[in-house]
Amino acid sequence: MPLVKMTSILKEVDAKKTAALAFDCYNYDSIEWVIEVGQELNLPVIIMLYPEMSKYMSHEAFAAATIAEAKKAKIPVALHQDHCQSYETIMRAIKAGFTSVMFDGSKLSFEDNVKGTCEIVKAAHAMDVDVEAELGRVGIAANKGDFENEDLYTTVDQAVDFINKTKADALAIAIGSAHGYYVETPHLAMKRLQEINKAIDTPLVLHGGTGIPEDQLKQSFRLGINKLNLATEYFALFYQTTKDFQQVKDRKDNLFGMWDYQKKMVTDYLRNKFLLTVPEKSAK
Repeated sequence: MPLVKMTSILKEVDAKKTAALAFDCYNYDSIEWVIEVGQELNLPVIIMLYPEMSKYMSHEAFAAATIAEAKKAKIPVALHQDHCQSYETIMRAIKAGFTSVMFDGSKLSFEDNVKGTCEIVKAAHAMDVDVEAELGRVGIAANKGDFENEDLYTTVDQAVDFINKTKADALAIAIGSAHGYYVETPHLAMKRLQEINKAIDTPLVLHGGTGIPEDQLKQSFRLGINKLNLATEYFALFYQTTKDFQQVKDRKDNLFGMWDYQKKMVTDYLRNKFLLTVPEKSAK
């Protein structure tokens, strides 16, 4: 089926009190296998491109690959430009066919974040494209203070004010997560999440999904997280499986042998991740 807007997916999962998984991808295989497993489990998927990855696969090629795979599937697939501060890059993504973009103004002052988000919302909405924004500071997981310092968390009042002013379609919030590998186990601020979810009628996004305990992820879905971003562990898996293949006994010593080995490991990982989003009653 054709690509869909991200909001249509987020509304669907919100009604089920769960989340959609969003994977940063970097090549055809990483796109194809996410959609393939989503199709197998009949779950919607969000394919994302991180700006730095466009050095290896252009926005146009990335969009063409995702569109081709989405057309073969019967599940909703959205195409999202991940973290971006560049108006020009966001416009390029929209022109290429992305159905959602993210303006990340989290390092700016509240006022400048609002201003930048409004600018992107105005342009994107004119072309029927969704906008994700970020409020609070989702930092680096290698820095303990980035995910434990509550002063960096999104506040309820700011979330209400921000959404009223920007009309963003989805909001990434800071509640104790961070990007990369955690130096200590994070503990998400569930009460804060619940309060924000109650105060605004906007889908909420959790960044920094790598390394958050599964029980916390499931609880966050029930309390209002509708989109979970995964990148670090997904990229690392491709690297690790490439290395591991060299140690496989009696391996097919060619590119296609490595591809078969890698695909099994990656799709097993994806299957386990997707199943986290299935509500317990539905999973039985």
